[in-house]
Amino acid sequence: MGRSQPKWRLWSPDVGRAVALATDVRGAVYTEYILIVMLIGLIVSAALLAIGVPIWRAFRMTQLFLGAPIP
Repeated sequence: MGRSQPKWRLWSPDVGRAVALATDVRGAVYTEYILIVMLIGLIVSAALLAIGVPIWRAFRMTQLFLGAPIP
């Protein structure tokens, strides 16, 4: 009885497939688009946080002044 070969491997001795995978550029454009969209999203989030917090604080202060029981 011989030893059975596994159906999958973590490492393959076939170097040709690894080289073909390393030189394949078919998905490179989509990867760049995704990275650009993520970067823009992070920049917009940081800008909203930097601008939004002071505006929210000013809004809350105005609410407190307008809602004060003593005019």
